[in-house]
Formats: sequence, C-alpha cells, structure tokens
Amino acid sequence: MPWLTQLADVARRTGFPVTEVGGWKTCGHGPQPSVEGVVCHHTAGWNDRSVVVNGRPGLDGPLSHFWLQHTGRIWVVAAGRCWHNAPSTSAHHTNSASIGIEAENDGHSPWPQVQLDAYHALCAELAREFGFSASRVKGHKEVNLQKVDPHSLSMATFRADVAALIKHPGSRTAIKQEEDDVPEVISLGAGEDQDVPAGDEVAVHWHTEYTDDPKGHSADGVAVMASASRWCIVDGLVKVRGLQPGQEVDIAWSRYNRDGSKFTDDAWRLTAHADASGRVEESVGGQFALNKNNQLRLRVINPREDVATAVVEKVSMAKISMFKR
Repeated sequence: MPWLTQLADVARRTGFPVTEVGGWKTCGHGPQPSVEGVVCHHTAGWNDRSVVVNGRPGLDGPLSHFWLQHTGRIWVVAAGRCWHNAPSTSAHHTNSASIGIEAENDGHSPWPQVQLDAYHALCAELAREFGFSASRVKGHKEVNLQKVDPHSLSMATFRADVAALIKHPGSRTAIKQEEDDVPEVISLGAGEDQDVPAGDEVAVHWHTEYTDDPKGHSADGVAVMASASRWCIVDGLVKVRGLQPGQEVDIAWSRYNRDGSKFTDDAWRLTAHADASGRVEESVGGQFALNKNNQLRLRVINPREDVATAVVEKVSMAKISMFKR
C-alpha cells in the first residue's frame, strides 16, 4: 500500500476541524503496508502533539497517524507506518496493518464530549475509507496486554457509536445544537506587548474584539462575560519572549467572580517551556461553563523570581464560542 496521502481528506469528512502537520505526507517509518483496523490510544499527557510527531527517548516518531486534541481538532501527523502498537495480540492491529489515533488525555481526566464525538467520527470515516467494519476499531488495551488506554472507555459502546456513524455518516456534528441555538462567538486580540514580571502574572489585556452585540468583552480589557449560563469552547494562541531556555511559564484560562475581585479556579491550564531562544508559542484551549456570576481571563504566570521580565507579545489572540446550556 502506498503512503496514505488521503488521510487529511478522510479526516475532513468528519466535519471536525483538521490541521495538517508540516511534511506529514512523507512522514513515517516507510509506507504503510496495509490498513486492516484502527487502534485507539490516549497520550498520557497534555499538549503533547510534538511527542506524537517526534517521538520520545528510545522510540522515534511518528508514533501515530493522528493526534486528536481535547477540543476535537484532528491533527494529521503521518502518511506512513507509525510505531503505535507493539507487540500486538491481533494481526489486524500491528504497526504494519493499522492506523493509530493518539487522543490528548492524561489518562485520568474526563473525556470532553466534543473530543469523543470527533474520535467516533474519525474512526467511522477511516473504516469507510479502508473497507472494514466497526469491529476492527480496537482500544490499545484490547490488542496489547501491556496497555490500559484509552482509559475509562467501554470499547463495546465506542464501537456501537462508530457503527452507527458508518451506517449514517454525518449524523452527528462537532457541536450538537438546534438551528436557533447559534453560539455567541468572541474573537479577541492583544494590540500591544505586555510585561510579566519575574515571580508575577498578568491577565492578558485584549485591545480588539470582533463579535456580535451584545459585547462579551468587558471595559477593563481582560475579562470575558456571559449574559447567562453558557457552555464555552475556547482556544487561544499565546506568544511569550524574554524567558531563559527551558524556563517554565504557565498559561491558564481562569474563572473569577463577576467583578474580578476573587479567583475561583483555573478552568484550563498548561505549563510550557521556552525554546533555545527563550520563546514560547502555545495554543491553549478547553471547554467549561460560564454564567452571570463569573468572568473569564487568560492569565500568563511567570513563576520564577530570579529571572528577567517576560513579555506577552501583541500577536496573542483568543476565540471563545458560547453555547446555550
């Protein structure tokens, strides 16, 4: 079988957002010999696409054909053979005979419904493309005695959902909503650089907003408000410079009380490490609830007190989609 250069097109048939990793069409440990099934994994971490692409000590990447983000975005990683399941207890699910999907999850956290919907849809479209039934969709834990992923999922139930989508493609979409339940979408941009002193933090100040009325971006420049109970799907791109190589910086979507005087929790948070030039460029997303009693901020935390001030660059941006609950 040749390189699987159709994988991005297959992924787009799901209706979920798709991103192609650079060079994926020639990425792999040689061409894929055959496709007789799918192996479903969890990554055991967060924000770990680079591990799936590049590998880890003792195991070269690519480690899977797809990386499925917690937001439901499908990342196409490789068109060739990947090191995702060995030793396999099934001849249909070896590295040479199957497609691997690595889903972003630390192995303990609940699965976002949007991610599960994307997981089911991607498996169904792969089965349709390569001509096998839902019975060939297996959890890693089912075809490798050493593994436990994907955690907490009943694969029998998972396969039933996949089978329904094979029979009725497109019967579920990325976000289930009625025609009159149109999301409120807020797109924000930081119009100037913002300092994050050593041992301190900053709530990113949004200077621009592109949204329908009523406005969801408060006058203080940092808070996002909901007019009523809303389910939010958020995605932000944050660029930071001025760090020392390898230095940690935290990026967090955080909830506060309505007037911003009291911190409630970090609805979604990740730790990033500066590259060799002292820069961080990270996407951080998540899904959670807002209501009329709270507000949302995107914080950047520079925890070390013995380093210079970091700078959140003006090109940082965010998009928040609010759905009725």
